[in-house]
Amino acid sequence: MKELNLLIVEDDSNVIAMYTRDIDSYNKTNSSIKIEVTILSDKDQAIDILKNSDNVFDGAVIDLDLKQSGGSDSSGNEVIREVKSNLRFPVFVISGTSHNIDQSLSEETSFFKVRNRDDDFDFIEEIVAIYNTGITEILNRKGTIESYINDIFWNHLSSSLDLWTNDSKRSPEEKQKSLLRYTLLHLQEYLEITVDSEFENYHPSEIYITPVIKPHVFTGDIVRNNEDALNYVVLTPSCDLAQGKARDILLVTIEPIKNTIAGDKIGVLKKGMAEEEQMKDAEQILRKLIHNAYSNKYHFLPSYKNIDGGLINFQKLHSLRIKDFNDNYTRIASINGSFTKDVVARFSYYYSRQGSPDFDSDEIFDSLFE
Repeated sequence: MKELNLLIVEDDSNVIAMYTRDIDSYNKTNSSIKIEVTILSDKDQAIDILKNSDNVFDGAVIDLDLKQSGGSDSSGNEVIREVKSNLRFPVFVISGTSHNIDQSLSEETSFFKVRNRDDDFDFIEEIVAIYNTGITEILNRKGTIESYINDIFWNHLSSSLDLWTNDSKRSPEEKQKSLLRYTLLHLQEYLEITVDSEFENYHPSEIYITPVIKPHVFTGDIVRNNEDALNYVVLTPSCDLAQGKARDILLVTIEPIKNTIAGDKIGVLKKGMAEEEQMKDAEQILRKLIHNAYSNKYHFLPSYKNIDGGLINFQKLHSLRIKDFNDNYTRIASINGSFTKDVVARFSYYYSRQGSPDFDSDEIFDSLFE
């Protein structure tokens, strides 16, 4: 049975009794997860236990008024700030004075929610749902990432660090960036391979970086035309974009998958609007397209949140001046660097197949000896 470690920071004995009752009830009816709860009523105690590296939590429920002051105390903000600054697990603020949440902490996300005491809010259900994704086991202070980084430090860096310590050509800042890339590349290697040395299937969200991180347009960025709302992928080489050499931007169109293949035998994909044989044929082609095994002129991108998926159509290229690009296009996401390489490789391969003129080899051979 898995253990979910929950921290409750609350000073009202009636509320604590209610929380304890709900958690006991959950534990009695659930056979796969047991909630282990730590209850504290003092701000300083809570911060001390959070600073102790031996303590690992999967979630917290925090009150703002920890002195039952009737609203004048908001010391719970300090506990929240400690978690947000140094730790990685969901925090739910449940308080009779939720309006006293510090403005700098108030933005709600999947990991941080603020609720009034009287709201209909099942924090146990919410925290268990997040726990079941495995996110805290991956990212907490004793999680999978920390374990991998420890392995990289002792099993990889320890035997190769002299390559950096003896490098007189790079500045300390350059060495640091190089070591960061080295670490991340090794981390990626650990993450990509399962215990059976098989590559995992990717979740669509792993393909995209959103919001974008790089400060300027880059190869693999997905951009939206502000006028026609169509999406494109930037194919201009990153070295030109990074150095500001590019005067033009090369874009390739992302087409809705149902529209793109009308000329490649699929036609209408909705069931009931095609004969059974046509639907089977359409399904086979569609599956090949999704796995990028149908035609090199297409590359499949899945849908994710506000990103419309579809097929990159390498026959539909657009080139425009940087100024026109900046005025008319908005960056909405970036394709993960590993997948960008796949897109560029397919683009290059597709156009490399165009061939070159044939020569009369006998004529050329004879001319060499004239």
